[in-house]
Amino acid sequence: MTRRGAILALWAACLIWGAAFPLTKLALRDASPMAFTATRFLVASLLLLPALGSIRAPEWRAGTLLGVLLALGFATQTIGLGFTTPSRSGFLTSLYIPFTPLIVVLLHRARPDRDALTGLAVAMGGMVLLTRPDTGTGLNRGDMLTVACALAFAAHLVATGAAARRYPVDRLMMAQIVVAAACTTLLTPLLETPRLHWTPLLTGMVAYEALLASLVAIRLQLTAQQVLAPTYAALVFSLEPLIAAGTSMLLTGDRLRPGQWAGGGLIILGCLWPELRSRFWSRVVTRS
Repeated sequence: MTRRGAILALWAACLIWGAAFPLTKLALRDASPMAFTATRFLVASLLLLPALGSIRAPEWRAGTLLGVLLALGFATQTIGLGFTTPSRSGFLTSLYIPFTPLIVVLLHRARPDRDALTGLAVAMGGMVLLTRPDTGTGLNRGDMLTVACALAFAAHLVATGAAARRYPVDRLMMAQIVVAAACTTLLTPLLETPRLHWTPLLTGMVAYEALLASLVAIRLQLTAQQVLAPTYAALVFSLEPLIAAGTSMLLTGDRLRPGQWAGGGLIILGCLWPELRSRFWSRVVTRS
């Protein structure tokens, strides 16, 4: 794949994932959150069934950790969408970008990078603005679950980076989807009374999440990151919450107030701060 093709692939993945926020919100009219999450992973697992025999035991072990984190991330995100708006969920989910280096620091007991801490502080300030509109309601239950989702996705990103250096990426992808399906299926009756009202809307949303959001988008991301550096990929991924906000306005009528848009902008700035700072500093050094 060429560099231009890799960039286009990431754009396509961002579009799929960004649009998934309001689409999931619509799907929750006809399904309970955990039942919907489990169903999307089960359908994706069935589509992968013919290829599962190629996965070896070490890849299953690595995929189990990834699958548990994936299940935790999507479960908290989907449940959170029942209590918050798709736009807020999109911006808050992107906190996984500044959370990721902090998890690396904790795992390796290294000294925190100043730019990473600055980016996190900016992003958290944006979260305050985003979740404290003129009414001053603050973080609601859905917002807090979405922040937990961002932590789970950050841990998943770190674990994926370690596992992908040892095992084939395609097999890890398949293993984690199957494990996520098992985890969410087992947890569903423990966390809720499952509800699935099979309307045409719900059927379409399950197909979208299983095919596009679970299989196609992940494959696009993996293929693109064979060409693009992770830091450049992060620049593209930061557009995902903007896509979520835009599609939410079109599909659900969700509107953010000016102060909330400012908060979302600060979250994106915090996500990009280490990369932007390093690029600016390298240009200054080069010119001097």
